[in-house]
Amino acid sequence: MSQSRFTETETEAFYDAEDSLYRSFWDSDGSLHWGYFLDLVPTRVEEFVPACQRWNEYMLENSRITASSKVLDLGCGNGNTAIWLAEKTGCEIVGIDLSNVRISNAIEKARNYPSLRLQFHKASATNLPFEEGTFTHIWSQATLYHVHERHSALREMHRVLQENGIFLFDDLITPTKQISEQARKYVYDRLLFEPTYSHSDYIDALSQLGLMVLQSKDLSEHLQKSYELLSHLAQSQYPDLSAAYEKMCEAIASGELGWSFFLGEKVSNRLSWIYETKDTQKLQDKYDAWSRIYDTELDQAYRISPIQSARALAKILPNKDARILDAGAGTGMVGEALAELGYTNLTAIDLSEEMLEVAREKQVYQTLYQDNLEALVNCSTASSFDAIISVGVFTFGHAQPKALLNLDTLLISGGYFVLTVRVDYHDNNQTLHKVLEDLSWILISREEFTIFDTESMYSMVFQKK
Repeated sequence: MSQSRFTETETEAFYDAEDSLYRSFWDSDGSLHWGYFLDLVPTRVEEFVPACQRWNEYMLENSRITASSKVLDLGCGNGNTAIWLAEKTGCEIVGIDLSNVRISNAIEKARNYPSLRLQFHKASATNLPFEEGTFTHIWSQATLYHVHERHSALREMHRVLQENGIFLFDDLITPTKQISEQARKYVYDRLLFEPTYSHSDYIDALSQLGLMVLQSKDLSEHLQKSYELLSHLAQSQYPDLSAAYEKMCEAIASGELGWSFFLGEKVSNRLSWIYETKDTQKLQDKYDAWSRIYDTELDQAYRISPIQSARALAKILPNKDARILDAGAGTGMVGEALAELGYTNLTAIDLSEEMLEVAREKQVYQTLYQDNLEALVNCSTASSFDAIISVGVFTFGHAQPKALLNLDTLLISGGYFVLTVRVDYHDNNQTLHKVLEDLSWILISREEFTIFDTESMYSMVFQKK
């Protein structure tokens, strides 16, 4: 991202000076963030503060914060949300903010709650005064757009968060790169920040750091409603500010400003993280989160598996127009390997829509379906495929062996099934052996190879009687 024209010193001075103004019409307690509305149509100003509290509650419900959590509230402002979180959960919470005025207010408020585990410090998000892995959670609301070196702040968040720690934050986003002079004047220059990440850019930036985004939510309509109501609230005392808020609404409507929420987990070892999953929905969420960096991370160490599997099929299936189903296609590595060998009639199925979206961009599949292999597969009718290939899908924390019975119905008599699995999974899984015995399949070949330097794999080719 380009260098910001604004500095932290300017931002600090802005919020030190503006605190009392915002309290006079926004929220007298000093909670300065936006609202989450059940209904986006009404225009009653009385609905604004309850909508702000509703957003707090939404974030808390999704946060996994408990009494044993240690939470960093990044951009804590006057401390209201930190105190509320500590009261609701019993967690330990540390708040930081750039504004000395707001930190002083937070410290003063905390004196009224001696039983709560609260600390407040003046600090920059780009240089957090904490050891690596200090926090189980990082919570932030309406803050990061003020951090002019935003990527540095994200790196710091990653550093101070524990492994498998949770981050959740909302922030302003810039959906388009084309910013009008009006939007620059009334949004970006007025609030002292440069156009920032789009919703998608944010997910990419977080993913590259190893902060895996499990949930994201575009809240731009709620931001627009917030500023509509704030414009009404400010009108009598601050007509110029009210007019600026109207201009902000126009910027939101034209896609020059937005608001998004992100929740995820710090994950260094993505494979262990994936293999430990027991729940289908969580598995889907994890693969959705991993999809953007999956190919990059696994390219050298893993790609031999889809290549070897595709070659095993090619040895016994010369027809390049054969109908082939890639079951558990992921980002389409197997499809790429098959296309490289000349196969053209490929269908993909996977649990993760985001993984399939990456596969779709490779343009090697004729059709792609999101489906659960353990349920009745709806991607096609019985006996639809000449061959089915499944690489790395039947393994720890993934599809159960019984799913092979569902796939068998899609395979023609005489068709081929390539099953590529970890050797340790194959050798020690009695359920897999029982399912393979029950199927009318004949083992034609089995090849062993290694991925990730040490992990042994079998690529097995079966023919259906």
